[in-house]
Amino acid sequence: NLVIYSKRRMGKSSLVKEAFRRKEKEYIFLYCDIYDIASKEDFGATLLKSLANSLKGDIKSVVKQLGSILKRTRLEYIADPNTGKMSIKPVVSALSLSDMLEDFFSTLFELSKKQKVVVAIDEFQQISTIKDAKLDAALRKYIQENYNISYIFLGSKRHMLSKLFEYGLPLFEEATPLSLGSLEQDEVQSYVSKHLNISKEMIAYIYNLSDGETKLMQHIFHVLYMAHRRKKIGKDIIDEAVSEIIKAKSSGYRVVFDSFSPHQKKAFKILSKYGKNLLSKEMLSENNISKASMQSALKQLYARELIDKENDIWFVPDRAFELWGKTLY
Repeated sequence: NLVIYSKRRMGKSSLVKEAFRRKEKEYIFLYCDIYDIASKEDFGATLLKSLANSLKGDIKSVVKQLGSILKRTRLEYIADPNTGKMSIKPVVSALSLSDMLEDFFSTLFELSKKQKVVVAIDEFQQISTIKDAKLDAALRKYIQENYNISYIFLGSKRHMLSKLFEYGLPLFEEATPLSLGSLEQDEVQSYVSKHLNISKEMIAYIYNLSDGETKLMQHIFHVLYMAHRRKKIGKDIIDEAVSEIIKAKSSGYRVVFDSFSPHQKKAFKILSKYGKNLLSKEMLSENNISKASMQSALKQLYARELIDKENDIWFVPDRAFELWGKTLY
């Protein structure tokens, strides 16, 4: 079992899905994103939905296969209103969390008798936000059973995720931690130089401008490829591409920013521009904000998951949002 941590937009979910794609004939893969769960029932229902839509083959045969194993959960067909594509929906409105977990894991155990199973639960730290159930203890009961199944727990909040696996807690030593950092700059250069006429120095410029964030780098290189692949890429062209990206995102960012209180706006602008010494006397005096107000604003933005903190250092996890914030000065 693995616990994979990285900041958002680094590519951990894409990495796992690509690994699944390459090995899809060897394993049964379940990918479950629980970022939006608001209750223990949401958690159980989301697990069952990922199970119902993970098996390959004709949808009717999948329903028949699962229906013969599931004891409490009923399955029904639903059509996407936009694409018309059919999928399977578990009907769980009358079921308790324990019923849903029992159905989910007993089905996994049955499937694993014939084929290895890998379950990936994305944004796993969200289980700690559910206060009326000990989801980690409920999961441990099943994870400890060795039924030819491996688990991958992914998360973008290291402190919340690591706390779930601390000594004395139910999931302690149930998985090996793996921190996913930025792509190596040399690897980025090796790939990009095959597609663009760009120097090592300009790739380093984009890498640093993106702060190693995979998604933003990919976006910048995509814009450059679509508009300038026949040109020699220089700093002016890169800055133009970044400006285009930030401008496209600006209206969405402005809506978020306008929802901030005055102190939150100041805190975000200071963090975006300087990134350090946020509580120094000079910084506070220059921006006409008290230390208490600054600390309170940072905590409030953190609670809204718009900024993050690691090793006592505050940062904006969305690099494009941070670059947009710099334009406010």
